[in-house]
Amino acid sequence: MPCEMKFRQRNSQILRRIQNMEDVQEISFLKAAYCAGCDDDHNGDTVAALFVPAGVWATSMSGEHHGHDAIRAFFRSVRDSKRMKYSTHMVTNEVITVNGDTANASWSFTMMYTSPDEKRYRILGFYRDTFVRTAGGWRFASLYSDVQDYALLETQTFRLTS
Repeated sequence: MPCEMKFRQRNSQILRRIQNMEDVQEISFLKAAYCAGCDDDHNGDTVAALFVPAGVWATSMSGEHHGHDAIRAFFRSVRDSKRMKYSTHMVTNEVITVNGDTANASWSFTMMYTSPDEKRYRILGFYRDTFVRTAGGWRFASLYSDVQDYALLETQTFRLTS
């Protein structure tokens, strides 16, 4: 094989690897944006915008919601219920596999929230997501939250003072 062919082949492989790393990073940022939208008092507009128009948000706790309008309405119903004073979503152990213009990912998650009466809850589980590359970047095609454990925490509240 001529030297020039080997160089082109190697260059092409390097470009594919760089594109894969950039795709994985963008998908990771998309998941972070999802968590931020949830922690912004379950902002339905923010969360729905992260999905393709026919996207599906689903959980083992409360079913499936198809499309932007249904996802937005579900998140607004969580907000309107006022059962959460604030929440924090944390994802770890990400495994993202890109295949051209589609991708799959799994994550472990912990969600903590405080109710208006200062009770604290912890939810543990796994996300299993699918993604599609769009003209505007990567978007969720589906997000599935498999809840493994939901617990009321017995805690003491400490207030920091100056």
